[in-house]
Amino acid sequence: MQTVSGVTGSASDFLAKYGVDQGTIDTLIAEYENGGKWDSFSSESAPVSSQTQRVAGFDETVKHYADGSVAVTRAQVPRVITPGTIQPMDAVHGCTVSGNMRNNCQADMWVGVVSMGFLMSYNASTNTVTNVYGGSWSIGGACGSSQKYLGKPAYNVARLEVSASMCAIPYQTVFWLQATVSGGVANESWSA
Repeated sequence: MQTVSGVTGSASDFLAKYGVDQGTIDTLIAEYENGGKWDSFSSESAPVSSQTQRVAGFDETVKHYADGSVAVTRAQVPRVITPGTIQPMDAVHGCTVSGNMRNNCQADMWVGVVSMGFLMSYNASTNTVTNVYGGSWSIGGACGSSQKYLGKPAYNVARLEVSASMCAIPYQTVFWLQATVSGGVANESWSA
């Protein structure tokens, strides 16, 4: 069983890493410990700033919100594998391009106390998700959690839903992450 106090350290480290001052961190942690939600818990919230950069093979977007919270999303950048050429051993892993297909591509998000991710394959020409697998998550303050859904609710959408029982103020909730393929690119949305 994980308690809220058991995750405040990692959430504090996450927020500090992205430039949040200690007073704001303390306010956010107290709000979460009392069952509150941060602005970053939903992709529907409007960020006050957003910056995307390429980091270690991912397009990483860092969004800062009015309450001081932060959301980080990452979409793996596909690597072109040329047939008939010798590739390093790690070339068979990770997101690759084969014609119009993008295979084994990771999508994930982290908001400090909640992180979620999955792997997907999709056709960039037809914007069709062909496979969704490898769901993973960590939910701080949850007494228990389980995968509720991992699949394709629409032809161009990959989605992970996790049901969680929260400890501090006992309630049941569903967290989700999805990637919608449009214009040959997977765009993430979430609710934590």
